[in-house]
Amino acid sequence: MNNEEWTWQFRTPAKRTYDDLDEHAQRRITDKLDEIINDRWRAPDDYLEPLTGAPHSKLHIGQFRLGAECNHDAKILDIYTIEQRGGAYKPGDD
Repeated sequence: MNNEEWTWQFRTPAKRTYDDLDEHAQRRITDKLDEIINDRWRAPDDYLEPLTGAPHSKLHIGQFRLGAECNHDAKILDIYTIEQRGGAYKPGDD
């Protein structure tokens, strides 16, 4: 599978959180997002897991959980939220 035409973008809440992270955490997140959209063997949504009670899916990157959704028409991996995994889970989360 060739995902060269895919890209990713932060939505406003995720961008605000990303801007507050240290440089190491920012690099880890962006490197993994680049890896996901450029994976030759897996589609970007293969990395996503269902998230109960949310309109989007979740993506784990290190200590972070990202709320994400694939827009197949535009070939964009939208990132809606970035949360520390320790504080991200609430009762009922998968």
